[in-house]
Amino acid sequence: MYPVLLIAMMSGAAASSAMAGELFALRPGQVHYLVDVNGDGDYFDFSESRLFAEGLPATVAAISSTADSVFVLEPASRTIIRLRDENGDFDALDFGEILAFAELPAGPVGPTAIVSAGDDELFVADSGCGCVYAVRDLNHDGDALDALEVMIVANGLTSPQSITIRPDGAMLVAQQSLQVPVRILEDRDADGDFFGFAENISYAENFAAGTVIQAMSTELSFLLRPGDGTLQLLDDLTGDNDALDFAEVRLYAQGLSSASALAAAADEALVARTGEAGGVWRVRDSNGDGDALDFAEVLMVASSLADIRGLALRSTTVPCIRGDADANGIVNAADISPMVNVLLGIVVPADPCPLDVNDDGLLDGRDV
Repeated sequence: MYPVLLIAMMSGAAASSAMAGELFALRPGQVHYLVDVNGDGDYFDFSESRLFAEGLPATVAAISSTADSVFVLEPASRTIIRLRDENGDFDALDFGEILAFAELPAGPVGPTAIVSAGDDELFVADSGCGCVYAVRDLNHDGDALDALEVMIVANGLTSPQSITIRPDGAMLVAQQSLQVPVRILEDRDADGDFFGFAENISYAENFAAGTVIQAMSTELSFLLRPGDGTLQLLDDLTGDNDALDFAEVRLYAQGLSSASALAAAADEALVARTGEAGGVWRVRDSNGDGDALDFAEVLMVASSLADIRGLALRSTTVPCIRGDADANGIVNAADISPMVNVLLGIVVPADPCPLDVNDDGLLDGRDV
């Protein structure tokens, strides 16, 4: 694979400039593959942007990725298409690399968003029925075209526009409602759906709706609002599993005119815009003040791609051992001292992942 430099996320400090993983950009009939080969924080250099797949329907509208596949959604035919690089040449341009994965039941309008929960499971939000489908390859034959492999698992939504999965498995749905613009779905009884008590409830209320939502951690999520060109941060400060309290929904970035797509990981967001201008912005809180409203915190990192309809980020991060602060492969009392040194600012960690024990995206006393 291309060498990919990863972001080292540090609380309150600027991270390295390299982009966080491999990016797939959906355009009419095409998917492009972008990777920051030289680690300079953009996709402007030779071989950093290339065609990944073509010959797709011009009306493809949403994209998601897993470790080995990319999925795109075609709303008119209600079809999910799977793209997979079978021969290791960094594209899906060869025979048999683009195949139908699933067909959704007939509906009045069409599905609007897709998110991957693994190579054999997807969730699709459908604005027409106000519902969410689970798409599961139950017999592991490479598709979800068989009986009972596509099922409604949530309903009662108001024109859902986007769906994201948090690290804890809960899902957030952005919907077109001023009263409840974001709902949370949690399978509390582990029966595979969200029909049970308190499994489909309000997460955020009473503000202008957004079109794309992306979870970064259990507590933090981004909500893109193309209507006013802003990126909002949903921050569960109180840890009560919602963003209903004071200052838990706040402006993170602005000036994102014609924004159409969002992907986020670690401490940055990538925002694409539609139309002939196209391009991708990197949005990052470089000075640790909780937003990206300052100079050079919103930068164009790709400009050659017009009319981007969706973004999917494939992380290349290697899993770490949570709590292994001294990096010896063992979690024990000896890790407390180096962790405290980091929290006091005495030591700057090369990799903050082992220190973020509770996986909330922050390094603080709760990790001890």
